[in-house]
Amino acid sequence: MELLHRFKPCALTFATLVLMCGNSFAANPNQQPEDEWKFTLKNAYINRNFDNDALKDTGSWSQAASLFYKSKMHDTPLQIADKPITIGADASVQYAVRLSSDKHVADTVLPFNKETQSQASDFLKYGATLKLGYDKTLLSV
Repeated sequence: MELLHRFKPCALTFATLVLMCGNSFAANPNQQPEDEWKFTLKNAYINRNFDNDALKDTGSWSQAASLFYKSKMHDTPLQIADKPITIGADASVQYAVRLSSDKHVADTVLPFNKETQSQASDFLKYGATLKLGYDKTLLSV
C-alpha cells in the first residue's frame, strides 16, 4: 500500500480509467481504407528494487498516447514505361508523461539530463516519411 501513496490520486485515477476503457483503437480491418489511422494508449510501470543499497531504485510510472497515419499509395501523372510513379506518406506523433515523481535516476523510459540529474516530466516525438513507388519498388525517405 505504501507504493500507491507515492503517486498522485488524480494521476492514478486517470491511468486506471484509461486501462479500463481499452488500450488501442484502429480502423476497421474489414474495410479497405484509403488511409489508415491508429491511436494507441500505453501505460508503463517499472519498479526495480535492487538488493544492493548502493544502487538507486529506478522505478517509474508513465503514460503515453501515440497517433500513427499511413496513406495508401496514390498514382501520379508521371509514368515510366507505361507504369505510374506512386506517392504516399506516413506520419506519427507520440507523447508520454511521467506520472511518478522524479527520482533523479536514468530509467530509460523518458529522457534523462545527466547535467541536472533530472528526468523529463514529458516527452514529444514526431516524424514523417515520404514514400515513392514504381512497379514493385518502394523508396521511403
